[in-house]
Amino acid sequence: MRLVAAMAAIALLLLAGPLTGAARAATPALGAPAEAPVSGSPLTLVLEQVTPRLVTADGPETITVAGTLVNNGPVAVDEIEIRLQRGDELRTEGEIRTAIEGSAAADAVTPQFTDLPGVLVPGEHIPVRFTMPLRGDPGTGLALSQPGVYELLVNVNGMPAGGARARLAAVRMLLPVLSLPPDPAAGASLGSASTRTPTTPFTLLYPIADAPRRLPGVPGEITTLTDDDLADSFAPGGRLNGLVAALAQRAPVGSRVREATCLAVDPDLVQTAAAMRDGYQVRAPDGTRTPGRGAAAAGSWLDALAATARGSCVLALPMADADLVALTRGGLTERAAQAVTDGRELLTEALGTPVLDGTLWPVDGLLDEPTLAAVGTTSAASTSTFVLSAEGIERSRTTTTTGVVRIAAAQPGETAVLIDPLLNRAAVEHAGPGSARDSDSETGAVPTTSTAAGTSTPLSTQDIIGALLFRAQQGPRADASGPLVLAPPHQWAADGTGADALLSAVSRMLDETLLQPRALATGVATGPAAASGSRRLFYPVRAGAREIPPAVIDRVRTVGDEVERLRGAAEIEPGVGVSPAEVFDPVMRATLRATSAAWRGYPDLAERSMTLISDRIGELRSSVRVLEPPGPYSLGTNEAPLLLTVANGLPVAMKVRVELRSTAGLKVAPIPQQRVPPLGRIQVRVNAEVTRSGQFAVDATVRTPDGGALGPPTRLQVRSTAYGTITVWLTGVAGVLLVVLVVRRMLRRDHRKGGAPAPSRLRPVEPDPGGGAPRPAASDPSRPTRPGPGPAAPPRVPTQRP
Repeated sequence: MRLVAAMAAIALLLLAGPLTGAARAATPALGAPAEAPVSGSPLTLVLEQVTPRLVTADGPETITVAGTLVNNGPVAVDEIEIRLQRGDELRTEGEIRTAIEGSAAADAVTPQFTDLPGVLVPGEHIPVRFTMPLRGDPGTGLALSQPGVYELLVNVNGMPAGGARARLAAVRMLLPVLSLPPDPAAGASLGSASTRTPTTPFTLLYPIADAPRRLPGVPGEITTLTDDDLADSFAPGGRLNGLVAALAQRAPVGSRVREATCLAVDPDLVQTAAAMRDGYQVRAPDGTRTPGRGAAAAGSWLDALAATARGSCVLALPMADADLVALTRGGLTERAAQAVTDGRELLTEALGTPVLDGTLWPVDGLLDEPTLAAVGTTSAASTSTFVLSAEGIERSRTTTTTGVVRIAAAQPGETAVLIDPLLNRAAVEHAGPGSARDSDSETGAVPTTSTAAGTSTPLSTQDIIGALLFRAQQGPRADASGPLVLAPPHQWAADGTGADALLSAVSRMLDETLLQPRALATGVATGPAAASGSRRLFYPVRAGAREIPPAVIDRVRTVGDEVERLRGAAEIEPGVGVSPAEVFDPVMRATLRATSAAWRGYPDLAERSMTLISDRIGELRSSVRVLEPPGPYSLGTNEAPLLLTVANGLPVAMKVRVELRSTAGLKVAPIPQQRVPPLGRIQVRVNAEVTRSGQFAVDATVRTPDGGALGPPTRLQVRSTAYGTITVWLTGVAGVLLVVLVVRRMLRRDHRKGGAPAPSRLRPVEPDPGGGAPRPAASDPSRPTRPGPGPAAPPRVPTQRP
């Protein structure tokens, strides 16, 4: 029996394998989330429409599903059929969580399959659209009988070539039922659930953010982006355009939905849009630059956002949505506080409307105590209220999901407004790169789940609507001192269609008095209950594993030091309206883009972003340099000056030190500090002494007054035709030696003239002892013997001429 049970379980697992849906894959480009098909499944179902998103008594009596079925596999699939099926009503928070994760049963009602005609060959796709009654018989409809929240499954079966029939694709979602339309058989409808539950105070945080794409620049320079995805997102039909349009249409100023809503905006995104409207360029990976195509769309979007935000609650995210905890752990506490203060100031200026001061919503709603101290009331950020996840507060005897609590180990008056963790879980299922959903809360593994958002962005808010209705039907907690807070993650993947569906559902629940609008500022002003105690912060281990890597934080520190060196060398140029702060403050803020929450859980993207930023700042630093002359310097004397040209590509005057280094051939006098005008150049006269003739190389570098490197070394070629010191010295020594030798020769000659004559080489003549004629002396045995003379020749008598 055990063997039979095991074989049956294995068979069920094999059949249920395709239910795992689309697993989140690694992001191939900055800010572009990617979805992968189910491993081993040839088909992928992409849903684009589900109507209605919230079932109501005055809504349609049927549910309609539309989308596309794609064959991504290597074989054709035949006998394809599709159906909708559902599970029982989800009555507990645990059942809702299980359904959101994609592991709940959805086989309580399983109507008949509907055939899809034709064979789907590899690479092809077919449209899918079918309708089913919400009530009615279980064989032909969903057979809903009461309000609640249900697990809905779109199930696709088929027969791959050479295989057996199996479930090849599936998409799951929550189906919220506020009330039911009339039953055709009974002729009556179930009323709204609003009469059965008390009203729950409700606050919605509406994030408008995106992955940073702007490279550092200086005033007067054309804006440069890493890609042109924002052009599509800002345009009609794009994600960011849809978020603003949905808010303007479904939650106009003065409506109950807008009263409950607070916009949470990334200041860096708004600044990027403002820069794009004046024209920009896109830098390709190979360094080439092309004109951007979204200037008009960015300007229109920014105007629409400013108009929509006017008169509303606006909350500024940290600059570039920076990971404050990672910055603090890396020792950059001042940078973390500056990210908060700069974000508030810049967003207020860009939108022309005040932002909620003293309130901070960190990424994932999580903080540790050192970060709290860095951005709290004792710091420059001056924050007294934090919007935190209920999972980021230590647990007490009772589970807390809503309310306003005092924070322990903090300054008096610092409080936290709690985000409902169930609503947050439903929202992060559909977040972009870096969201908490990318790592399982227990194991840290990347789970596979066939959520609606996993295959289609338009359905990305469906689970949020279901979880919100579940909470609203439960009613307010008796011990809650604050509102029920729905706060999707900062990097929310919802588009205009998904946002429109969520806001419409919220509006309907407000109209049905299931929810009551509560502005975030009201909850902040009300504060915690008088009798409530303080709670300590809790920072989950899984959150630390997803932080921006320490290596990236170290590079942020290094690059920041380089920017500060540039700032220290800069001066205000009289008559020029650009100050060092206007030049280098934006560059310093740009380094925070590498710490954006968009890269949490994606260390490779964080590293890539930091590399792009570092390279760009290196280009700005290298714009202050010695220009290479068109040809070599020719020096005709041993003390000839060199004229160097120092250029400054920054729009601010720079104090620099010029250094010349040569292995041999040139000695340089100390060069005084120079001042180079903004976007200008100067000539520096360098006093140099040539130590040898010939051609040799000299390296010229430019540094800040404190020794920081600016532009790269410039190689100068020097050709000398003058005699250097060493050459002259050698020539002089040679001349002295020549004189000494001449004098010596002359002295020897004079000595010979004034002394005894030198011995003759002729043989001496000795007198003949016999009184005869003298004869040669005896031969010297050391000399060679010569033959003696012959007989004397008779004397020659001259002939006398007549």
